[in-house]
Amino acid sequence: MLRLARIAAIFYFGCILVASLSEAKIDPETAVGVWLFDEGTGNDTKDSSGKGHHGQINGAKWKNGKFGQGLEFNGEQGVEIKSTPELQAGNQLTMMAWFYATKIDDWRQLIAKSDEYLLRIDPPGEGNKMSAFVKPSGSWEPRASAQVPKKETWIHFAATYDSKAKNEHLIVYVNGIQAGKSTRPGKITATENPVEIGRWGKGSFFAGIIDEVAIFNIVLGEEDLQTIMDQGLANVIGGDTPVSPIGMLASTWSKLKYK
Repeated sequence: MLRLARIAAIFYFGCILVASLSEAKIDPETAVGVWLFDEGTGNDTKDSSGKGHHGQINGAKWKNGKFGQGLEFNGEQGVEIKSTPELQAGNQLTMMAWFYATKIDDWRQLIAKSDEYLLRIDPPGEGNKMSAFVKPSGSWEPRASAQVPKKETWIHFAATYDSKAKNEHLIVYVNGIQAGKSTRPGKITATENPVEIGRWGKGSFFAGIIDEVAIFNIVLGEEDLQTIMDQGLANVIGGDTPVSPIGMLASTWSKLKYK
């Protein structure tokens, strides 16, 4: 009877894991840059998408993040990733990051690729909101904005761009929920400008912790963003340290089998 109970428990646990896996329908190949910031040491951060877009850390410090490690910025640092055709936005884009802001009194950049796309906190004079920008036609406006962020609170902020949508080309999401939109038709012109995290050029420095930054070459839906937010990028698209559902099931079977 006890053995049957153990087998039933394993079967139930396995069903839950398989169901969780089936929810993650995101194709890992659509990720063109994923920076988990889980190294915990050194001045480089690996691109876990497998595309080779590794980043150079300029002064940011290792800190506990939302998932594992993260990077702490004090308002003078950033991460730089060299441009490649894969990081150029073109017609579709999804960008996202977890952040924990300690200051929101100025332009506070999360992700920037100059003359292509931006994800940031606006200064008080511009509403102090979380905003996303793309530049398909020589102008950054109109932006898509969400609410004013809370300081010292973990927030997942994402934006999607689809140049061929009928309207609502640029949409922003806060904690997996749509929070703002704007009309921005047209393909984004490619540049050789680097992708920057935590700054934009020599300014707009972020203050606080950033974790789990990613760029995709498709438009992810609300359900996809919620899955990433809840499970973490490593568990959804892969990475250096995720525990796969099959591995978790095997581990559980081993523990139950010998009890």
